This record gives sequence, C-alpha cells and structure tokens, in this order.
Amino acid sequence: MEHAIAKQLVEALSQSAERLRVLRLPEDLIASLEQLAAQVDQPCVLAVVGRMKAGKSTFLNALLGEDLACVGVTETTATINYFRYGNPSDPSRPIRCCWRNGTQQNVDRAFLDRLQGNDLDTLRRAEGIDHLEYLLPHSFLREVTLVDTPGTTAVVDEHQDRTAAFLQLRQQLRQRHEEATQRLGSEADAIIYLVGQVPRATDQAFLEEFNRATGGRSRALNALGVLAKIDLQPEILERRHELAAKIARQLKDQLNTVVPVSAGLRRALDTLCADDRKGLQTLLTTLRRIPPARLQKWLASEELYLEAESSDCPVTPAQRRQLLGTMPWSVFTTLARIAADATLTEEAVFQHLEELSGFELLRQTLQRHFFQRGRFLRCFRILHDVRKVLNKARFERLPEFRKQDRADLARRERFVQFIRAARGDPHVARELEEFVTVQCGVAHRADRLEKALEELDHRFSQLYHQLEEHNADFQALVQLEDHAALFTCDERDELQGLFGLHGLEIDKRLPPGKAHVDYAVPRQQYWRDMRYRSREPVRRELAALAEARYASLLSELLPQAVKGSEGPPSS
Repeated sequence: MEHAIAKQLVEALSQSAERLRVLRLPEDLIASLEQLAAQVDQPCVLAVVGRMKAGKSTFLNALLGEDLACVGVTETTATINYFRYGNPSDPSRPIRCCWRNGTQQNVDRAFLDRLQGNDLDTLRRAEGIDHLEYLLPHSFLREVTLVDTPGTTAVVDEHQDRTAAFLQLRQQLRQRHEEATQRLGSEADAIIYLVGQVPRATDQAFLEEFNRATGGRSRALNALGVLAKIDLQPEILERRHELAAKIARQLKDQLNTVVPVSAGLRRALDTLCADDRKGLQTLLTTLRRIPPARLQKWLASEELYLEAESSDCPVTPAQRRQLLGTMPWSVFTTLARIAADATLTEEAVFQHLEELSGFELLRQTLQRHFFQRGRFLRCFRILHDVRKVLNKARFERLPEFRKQDRADLARRERFVQFIRAARGDPHVARELEEFVTVQCGVAHRADRLEKALEELDHRFSQLYHQLEEHNADFQALVQLEDHAALFTCDERDELQGLFGLHGLEIDKRLPPGKAHVDYAVPRQQYWRDMRYRSREPVRRELAALAEARYASLLSELLPQAVKGSEGPPSS
C-alpha cells in the first residue's frame, strides 16, 4: 500500500514542480518540491528526543545491542548521532564525523574519547562538529535511520573555567543544541519521546514530564513514548506497565503508546549472556552462595555490599566487587535479587530479566508502528512539507503576482491612452494597441497561479486522505491482531480484507466475486448492528470502522450499479 501511494506522491510532486516552473515561480520553491520527491524513497527518520541525561545514548545502545553512542558524555560535548544502514569502509575508523564547514572525516573511538571533558579545547573541538554518522548492518536500518539528538539543556551551567572564551562557546553550544533538537524533532518522520528519572516518583510527575517533552507538537500517528530508567526506582519498576498504560491513555492524542524500559538492564543482560551466558551463570552461582538474608541486607546498601565481611558468607568482598563490575548499582540490585532466587532456572532468570528490560516489547512496537511503516510515515511528513511550500507560494508569491498584474494593466492603459492621444494613422494605432495589449497583458498570471494552487491543493489533499485512511486501516488491523479471540474466523477474514491487508482495490477488500452492492449493503448493516449490540469495546470500535469502510466502498460501488442498471441505449 505504501509503495502505491509513494509512487503517486512522486508523480504529483514532479508534475507540480513542472507546472509551477511554467508559471515562472522562483526556482527555490520548485527545487523544494523536487527535493521532496527525491526524499520519498529514502529511509524514514526516527528521532530520539528528550532532555539531556534522560538516557538517550544508553537507550540507543541497548536498542542496537552495541556500545556505539557515547554514554555519560558531558553536556558540553553532546553531538547529533545518525545510525544508518551499511558497513564502514574502514573498520578501524567506523564513525564518520561531519564538520560544520562541510568536510567529512572517518574517525575512531579515540576521537570520541577526546570529545569528553569541559575544558576550552574540548569545547572548541565539539563546536566545529555538525553530526556523527554510524554505519551498521542492522536489518531495520534499511528502512529507518535512527537519530540521537543532543536533547534540551545540552550545555553545562557550572565550570571552574570562567574565561570569556569559555562562556561564549558554552552559550553558542547551548543555543545550537537546543535549535538542533527542535529542528530534528519537527523534521523527523517519527519520534521517540524519552523520559528518564523525574524529581518525584509520582504518576503526575511522569505525565508532566511527557507533556514537557512533547511540547504540544506530538501526534499519535508518529510518536512513541518511552519511560526509561525504570530500574532506578523499585516502586516504578513494580508498577511500570500500569504507569505506562495510564500515561498512554491520558496522552492518546499525542502518543501512539508508552513502553517502559530499562536500557541499563538490557545492556547488562547482553554482557552477561555473551559467550554462551557464562557471565549469567557466574552471577547465579556466586550470588546463591551468599546466605539469602545476608544478601538482601547487603543489596540495601552499596557500601555494605562492597566492603562488609561475614563469617557465614564464603564470597569475599573482592569477589562481590568483581561481580558488580561497572554495572550501575540500581541495575545490579535488580539483577541480583532475581538471580539469587534458587527456585528459578537459568532460563527462567533470563526470561524474567528480559521481560523487565522491556526491549523485546519495544522492538515489537517499533517494528509494527515504525519500521514496517517507514515509507508511509515519510509520505505523511512530506505532504505536510508540501503544504508549507504551497502556502509560501500562496501568501508570498501570489500577492506579488497580483501587484505585478495591476502594474501591467496600468502600464497597458497608459500606453493605449498615449497611442490614442497621438492621433496618428488609425491602422497603425490599432496595430500598436493590439501589440501593447499582448505584451503588457501577461494573461492574468495571478489568476493562473491561484487556479494552479487550488488544483494542487486538491490533488495533495486526496493523497493525504488516502494516507489517513491507510493509517486507520493499519490501526484496525493491529487491533484485530491483538484481540483475535474476540472475533470468529469468518469475521477476522472479512475484516482483514476490508481493512486492506490484501490490497487497496475494491476487489481486494471484498471476497472474490463479492465486489457489488448486494454484498456490501447487508455486511455494512451487520457491523452497524454489532456496534450497538456488542459489550466489548474493541468489537464496538472495529465494528464502527468496518461500517465506515463499507460506506466508503459503497460510494464507489453505487454509481457503478446505477450505470450498469441503465443498460445500453435503445436504438
């Protein structure tokens, strides 16, 4: 479906550019339409947006399964990071640094390390960078480019170096980071709004933070909320699904859904499960040697865990420190409490921890709502941008054309009056009047532009309507898949076809041989009755969508039926 609409959009953009070129509009407007046409088949851009220190880089590393984006960077050195599909030409220099002066350079991890810090030299180096690009052979990056934004408040406020040069660079980076985050958030085809730890562990605090993150600019069509760092607060970890569902309900117009995750837990699990899960096995074996009561006491205090000696514990502080390693304490305690449960098998521990991390659910949500629909989301964003281009032509160029038309008309009248006042040869005067009329009349350029803009508006509005219908169909299919048990096999088959699973054409939406009024009318009535009779909210919702879809199909089938009933004209 997305391919068919994308093809129509490219054709409409190319033809629109040519039509406006004939009307002699400025080349920058025409180039904008041509650039939009070239973007249709590019990967969807999925931006990760959130405040500084919300955990964006850790989150992306957990999602990609690799430590790529720098974690724990200082606020001065935050960069825009693009994760694209591909393989680096030089594995020893896997990152492409794109400087603000337009040059590019393949760099290694040591280069990134030199970006860390708050000194003046590091600030100067970071200030010259536009963005970093990572090429990765992840399959979903074929359709989606992930963007890690700097976030808001992305420059430190405190620093011992108070020189004028430092303060000036700090302010420049602050402003540029803020602007870059806002721009990427508005230009991306889809957005993940990431909310990390909040000052108060209350439902309202998280809701307020999501409201600040989305800033009233978010649409449920292309926005996903992620509740990150859930491991930092045990009460949040325990209520994660309840809290995420509550936020999703209250922000249903701004967010598609909300998923709770722990990126720290996911990365720790990746490390523990490397090399045939040897790390996980060591964790289980070691922790289960510690008396349960003693372990629970130590897990309540990092200092006790690291330093305390006990005659009834065969595990030394050095062994416990090695077990903790570089893991965040909140992540380790979550892991340890589950791993120490002797009633759980290794596989059960792994499954429990994976479910707690939330990343499998997140990947399924991203796959369903973004990765599979990358082209669709890009087309939606491009149509929004087309509207901006047409409005620019309407509100900036059309008044200029009208002013020029009035000036041309006034000039023509002056020339005609002059010719008539000259009282020369009547034949020559008529020829001059005709010539002046042709040269100065410019055939109402403003009227022609206004008509063209109206027709283009109509054409692109039709495409936008198709995308909206497609989105409604997609959401209905998702609901049907998630609540399949609420429908009979026949109902599922009917609704899958009706909502476009097999194609957009009428004969693909309806069963073979049923693309006629006699079938569609009673089926519409069936779902109308179901909408009023059913007690299940999902059945009522899908019944209403089915009724509306049949109404749309009947608007096409009825004229065909009337035309067919008229028969051939009598001789």
